[in-house]
Amino acid sequence: MAYDINDLLQQESGRIGPDIFDKSLNTSPWLKLVQRDTWPDEMGQSIQVLTYERSLPGTTPSWSTVDYTTGTGAGSCTPTAEEVSFASTLRTYNLQQTALESPPICVNDLRFTTMRREQLRSCFDVLQQNARYLWQERYRDEYIRLAEHKVIVKTGFPESDSAFPAQIPTSKLTQGTLDRFYLKLLRDGAGNNAVDRVNGRPQFIAIMGPETQENILKEIGDIRDDFRYSDRVGELLGPLGVTRPYKGFFHLIDDFPPRYNFDGTNWVRVEPYIASSASKGQKYDINPAWETAAYEDTILFHEDVYTSMVPKPITSPGGNTTFEAVKYMGDWKWLNEFDKTENPDKTIGYFRGIFSDGSKPIHPEFGYVLRHLRCAPELNLGACAAT
Repeated sequence: MAYDINDLLQQESGRIGPDIFDKSLNTSPWLKLVQRDTWPDEMGQSIQVLTYERSLPGTTPSWSTVDYTTGTGAGSCTPTAEEVSFASTLRTYNLQQTALESPPICVNDLRFTTMRREQLRSCFDVLQQNARYLWQERYRDEYIRLAEHKVIVKTGFPESDSAFPAQIPTSKLTQGTLDRFYLKLLRDGAGNNAVDRVNGRPQFIAIMGPETQENILKEIGDIRDDFRYSDRVGELLGPLGVTRPYKGFFHLIDDFPPRYNFDGTNWVRVEPYIASSASKGQKYDINPAWETAAYEDTILFHEDVYTSMVPKPITSPGGNTTFEAVKYMGDWKWLNEFDKTENPDKTIGYFRGIFSDGSKPIHPEFGYVLRHLRCAPELNLGACAAT
């Protein structure tokens, strides 16, 4: 392979001070919410999941009075029966993968680099942040993709199971909207494995932006009497900063919820970060267009919507073959492999991380994504009185 080596680390020029600082990416609750399991090997490249659907008799059963049997026939010993038929759905999922790499590093460049150990540690920290960011985006995007209720918050709540309807929301997210979809989740059976129960009522998770939560709480007004503490909240949600539910939902804050604009025909995702030039390379700062995007998603999370299936390493599959173990969660491996032309002395290396999983649908009918107006909280700005 041909290495494209650039001057990765900062060199001495005009004297660099003794401090090196990092600018990190924001962390997300998605890293802890989605359930993980092991991808089943030796079952082909596509796997199907069989789900038996809810079934009822085609006709309401009729009740008859039990009396003495007279005459011919079985009489009351054989009541009239209505048949309960069975319905099932097959869903297919596949294994997917991607990779991230650092730029190549030449050992001779390190000879002239100021504070090389500290700079290399900062570079590795950036790679670890990128691994976390990749997974949080993957988990959220897959949940949205698989959720069978992609809802526009407007009169009638138009929805689709494949893509968001090409209609713009006309309302911010309200508590009344959450109440509506709480009942839908409850009546569809999602409460059987809810994240918690308070006073016997199932509790779900609403992942929303902080501005959305503030607007909801202001709308509600005095909420003290409506809060109920949960004895089990610490198991999953306590480490994420959640202490109590409100009216059936734990409000879990995603500081960078998905935001969109609508071009008249299509939904256009607005990314939260935008690239610009740094002293060396490209830096990513918060995107002003993301801050002012018109629409935002709130996700009603249920852990039974899907499971992330991560493959296990294959090292000795048989036939005297061996492979180096690959950890598919993005563990960074330092590579400086021999190449007769490009790297004969193994003096060039780079970091590489492999990521792989398949999204196994379980109950995607429990997944709701509500697209609504993004409304910033009131700033309450005002002038000071003159003295």
